[in-house]
Order: sequence, then structure tokens, then C-alpha cells
Amino acid sequence: MDHDERRRKILRSTLEVTVPTAVSRLLGYVRDLLQAFYLGTGPAADAFTVAYTIPNLLRRLTAEGAVTPAFVPVFMRVEGERSREETWRFATRAFFDLALVVSGLVLLGILFAPGLVRVIAFGFRSDPAKEALTLQLTRVMFPYILFVSLAALAGAILNSRRRFFVPASTPVLFNVAFIAAALLLASRSAQPALVFAWGVVAGGVLQLAIQIPFLVKEGMSFRFRASFRDPDIRRVARLMVPGLFATGLYQVNFALSRMLASVLPQGSAASLYYSSRVEELALGLFSISLASVLLPTLADRASSRDVSGLKSTLAFSLKLVFVATLPAAAGLLALSRPIMEVLFKRGEFGASSAAMTAGCLVFFAAGLPFLAAVKILSTAFFSLEDTRTPVRVGVAVMAVYLGLSVVLMGPLEVRGLALALSLSQLLNSFLLFGALERKVGPVPKLGFLGSFFKAAAAAALMGVAVRLFFGAIHRGPAGTLRQAEELAASVILGIVVYVTLLLLIDRRDARSLRALFSRRPPEARR
Repeated sequence: MDHDERRRKILRSTLEVTVPTAVSRLLGYVRDLLQAFYLGTGPAADAFTVAYTIPNLLRRLTAEGAVTPAFVPVFMRVEGERSREETWRFATRAFFDLALVVSGLVLLGILFAPGLVRVIAFGFRSDPAKEALTLQLTRVMFPYILFVSLAALAGAILNSRRRFFVPASTPVLFNVAFIAAALLLASRSAQPALVFAWGVVAGGVLQLAIQIPFLVKEGMSFRFRASFRDPDIRRVARLMVPGLFATGLYQVNFALSRMLASVLPQGSAASLYYSSRVEELALGLFSISLASVLLPTLADRASSRDVSGLKSTLAFSLKLVFVATLPAAAGLLALSRPIMEVLFKRGEFGASSAAMTAGCLVFFAAGLPFLAAVKILSTAFFSLEDTRTPVRVGVAVMAVYLGLSVVLMGPLEVRGLALALSLSQLLNSFLLFGALERKVGPVPKLGFLGSFFKAAAAAALMGVAVRLFFGAIHRGPAGTLRQAEELAASVILGIVVYVTLLLLIDRRDARSLRALFSRRPPEARR
């Protein structure tokens, strides 16, 4: 298969993932809106945010951070070398081995939850009621780790079989479960945060359940088979140990930021959460979708020793990431306050909450393109069955992040934590790229660096245009509908300005951007 056909397949598969991801992000906003409506940035919001940090961090470490990157390359190698029966025997063993290990982790987590909460939420000790609620919520949500880890493995198997749509759709069910719990029970409950916690667990169950019929259809049997002696299982385990931290280090940093936020003024932890959710909306629509498609694609290149194809695919992917995320970052920077007001300013989430979260969003937005690049670069290492290098880089980045946080949280408070996260991802992207070139040789840089600077210039001009336009049409405090109309008009203008500028600067980049949202493949020449 030539490079152009590979690129077309990547774009088509990315679109297949992007559509359900967009639906999930939309429902995720509804979920966050309900959370903001019932909890605002008050004590219960801080308690739920910090309590969810623990299972969510472990989810990122065990599921996204370790299971998928370690499993996919090994599964594809086994599939290429063994019979169909042996391949599915390996997959079944991996499923039940993971179930046993994570079940033990969940039991330990529930048992030692008091100690975990004292560490994660050390700033809550001055408020015993908030600390007690955090502990209760943590124990309720811990089983979520089991279901979502198994769901991640199920998704990894389906992705390895080039089945992307169903795994990408599972977060939709998670959000549906959360929203249903909120709409049906939150208003009747004395403690809505507890309702949300049970909604998280129900969402995890649905994420796993929806994939099982598709796995059976592919050929997987769910008869109990557990073997920790299988050499392929051990290979996955060896890759998982460093992988526990490879992609999860950003989440570790984010968890640390919530710990630090617990000593800042009330609402800091919740503000960090809401602003990060908006950042993830922009990030998830494309870069996360592309990363999930890239892993089996790059693993296939690595297993066939096609280093040239791997590097070409990586360079093309980085180009797409920058062309798509730079305008998103510029838009978030220019419209941070109106975005937060339109999305969340209801119920307990008032003007002061909007101002605090908008300040965080500004600094999160600055790091968005580099966080997206880190996800792509980490995927390249995983495809090469190298989970150690991202860990070594990540540990160094974590040390830098902690130093920056301590320095910046003084003058900037919670905004300093957001800025430290963004600066750490800028460093992370540079270090990972350098390490990858040392491993596989020079990666073609001219194309994606040229696209980066062109897209950055177009995005900067777009940001100025939408900020001036919004200022011209904004008429002060008004109802949510009018604010939404003003924001929508500004976003539409921004899209038109950015695409027009790209067409004037480089038509090839504009065609690449169009290809992300169309089934029509871009022209062969890049």
C-alpha cells in the first residue's frame, strides 16, 4: 500500500472515530452543565472533583495509559504469527487476567480510601464535612476502574481488528448514564454529588457491556481462561509496567494540580476541572481520535519493519494535528470568558465561577497543540513496543511541572497550575520528538513545521478577528440565548477567517483540514 492510500485510510478511520467522539463531547458538556448547575464551585463540587480524580487517574493509568498501548502491538504480532484460535485464546486470557488484577486493585482502593483521600485532598482537613464527603464518593466510584479498564481492553481488541466506531462510541453511554442519573435523581437527593458518583459506575458498566457482543462476533470466547504464565501475556505485562505512567503522566500532573488546588481559595479544584473539560472537548474531537487510529496503523508499520512508512505517517499526522488544534487554541484564548458563561453560567455556577474558570482556560488553551502532539508522539513509541522512553521523559517533565506549579501558583493562584501544565507539555513534546528521532532516525520535519507556522499565523489573526468581532456585537449582560448567538456568530466568523487565510497561505493545508471533516480523501500530493 503506498503512502497516499495509507493517509486516506487514516483520514477515513479518524472520521469514523471523530463522529462518535463529537457526540460524546457534546453529551459530556451536558453532563458537566448538570454538575455545574447542581454543585457550582462550592464544597460539594470540590469534593466530587477530587474524589473523581482518584478513579479517573487510575482509569487513565490502567486503561488508556497501559492496557491499550501495551496490548495492541502484541495482539497484532500474535495475529500475524499464530492461528486464529491461538490469537483469541490470548485475547481471552488477557481479559480475565486484567479482570483479576484490577479487581484486587479496586478492593485495595476501597479499603485504603481514607489514606488516599488524606493524600489527594490534604487541603480539605480544615473542613471535616468536605473530607468525609470526598471519602464517601471515592469509595462509591472505585469499582468504575474495573469496568472501564475491561472496556478499554475490549476497545483495544476491536481497534486491532480495524473496528473503530463501537469503541469510540462507549463514552457516549457513559455520559448517557450520568445524565440520566442527574435528571432523574439529583433534584430529589439531599446530596446530588452522591447521585453523580453512582452515575459514573453505571456508565462504566455500559461501556463494557456494549462491546461484548461485537467481540463475540469477531471470534472471542468469554469462557474463563486466566494464565499469567503465557509468554505473550508476560510481554504485555512488561510493556504495561512503564506504560502505567507513559500516557498517564499528564493525568498524574493534573491530579497533582488538584492536590495543590485544594490549598487555594474555594472553587479552585472545580474551576480547574471545568476549564480542563473544555480543553478536552477541543482535544478529543480530533487528536485523540487520530491517536486511537494511529496505534494499530503504526504498529503494523513497525511489525513489518517499514520505518520509512512509519516516519512518513507520523509526520503527516503531526501536520494534521497542528492544522486542527492551533485555531481551536486561538479561539479558546480569544473567547474564554464568553465560552464559560454560555456553557456553565446557571444555577450555582455564577459570574465569579465563570471568571475563575475562564482564567484557567486561557492558560490551558496555550498548551493545547503541544498536548495533542504528545499524544501522537507517545503513540509512535507504543507502536514500537517502547513504553520506557515516554516514562523517562515524563518523569523529567513532572519534576519541571512541580517546580513551575510551586512558583506560579503564588502570583497566579489556580491559573498558575494551568499554565504550569501547558508549559510542561511544550517541554514534553520537544523531548519526545528528539528521543524518537534518536530511535528511528530523522523524521521529515519540513512539511509539518511549515504547516505549524502557517497555521499559527492564520490562527493568531483569526483570534484577533473574533475577539474584536465579539466585542463589537456584545451588548453586556443578557439572557443565555443571546449570549449563545453572539458566541456562535463569533465562532462561525473564526472558521471562515481561518480557512480563508489558510487558502491564501497554502491551499494544501486547507485541503488537509477539509479532509478531516469529509469522506472525500485529500489529493495525493502533500
